[in-house]
Amino acid sequence: MPYALFEDEAQLTRSFPTEQDVLAAAERAGLVETRPDGEKVLEDNFTIRPCDPTPDDATDPGYDFIVS
Repeated sequence: MPYALFEDEAQLTRSFPTEQDVLAAAERAGLVETRPDGEKVLEDNFTIRPCDPTPDDATDPGYDFIVS
């Protein structure tokens, strides 16, 4: 099952095979905070959820985020 990053109800990223892959994309975009205990968490209003696979034409090659 693929996963993506969402802000409220809007899907922001292309689909990824694992939740960890989505977290890595969010971290590259600066949307992840590291707690004092070292745990990495998404900033407010962002969630990782299951999604439908992203069509190839919705993303630019090499980019994680969906092009509107």
